[in-house]
Amino acid sequence: MRQLLALALVAASALTAAAADFRIETRVFAPGEEEPASQSVTLFTGGAAYDFRDADHRVTIFRPGAADKPGRFVLLDTTREYRTEIGADRVAIATTKLRRWAAVHKDPFLRFTGDPSFDQAFDADTGEMRFVSKQMSYRLVTMPVASREAMKELRAFLDAYAQLHTLLEAGLPPAPRMLVNEALANRDVVPIEVELYSGLIEGEPDLRAEHLVTWILSRDDRHRIDQTNRRLAEYKSVENTEFSKFAHRLADETDVEETTTR
Repeated sequence: MRQLLALALVAASALTAAAADFRIETRVFAPGEEEPASQSVTLFTGGAAYDFRDADHRVTIFRPGAADKPGRFVLLDTTREYRTEIGADRVAIATTKLRRWAAVHKDPFLRFTGDPSFDQAFDADTGEMRFVSKQMSYRLVTMPVASREAMKELRAFLDAYAQLHTLLEAGLPPAPRMLVNEALANRDVVPIEVELYSGLIEGEPDLRAEHLVTWILSRDDRHRIDQTNRRLAEYKSVENTEFSKFAHRLADETDVEETTTR
């Protein structure tokens, strides 16, 4: 359960002529903790997204597809100096099958993750959004996005990364968070605070995230991106299975059969 909730907090589209440059710092907190359980920085530039998670020694680069071509992920292991590539279309196929499996599961929580539905509310004055269900609920504080280009890039990255994270971490379907992402895009807002509850919105959240959004990249940010691009040429290219113990799911598309019920 905790693993799924962490995934739900995690969260660039087709290339445009005027791609946006911006950054998002994320800190995720466990209940009652003042120090973050995890931290990351995601840099958006030229239509691509660079996600840095120092604790995992992993960098994830997402490059959206152009025309009829699917997007791609490049994963860098900065400790072993490995890199691997994964097609976003393969990731989407695998998570779709996982979602179909969960949607017919006898467990109510699993069934919800496969076919989620929320009662939604948005307060335009405060920017607060609520997504409520008996199985899982979100409360978000939002702010207006700087541009439509930034919104498109952010939405595509959040959806794609949620699906990738599900496979690499052997998680459950990301459909609940993807519904939230859709609602954010429809309102042209980005989250600056996210609270996740394992039921109705009552008491302390199970997980909380803070997002610091800056609509410009610093010189250090651009240096970090340049350094990462150099590593793409320097690191050893390996198969998905060698990069991650869970990545064999991609080769098989999914270990879960669509018609499986328990």
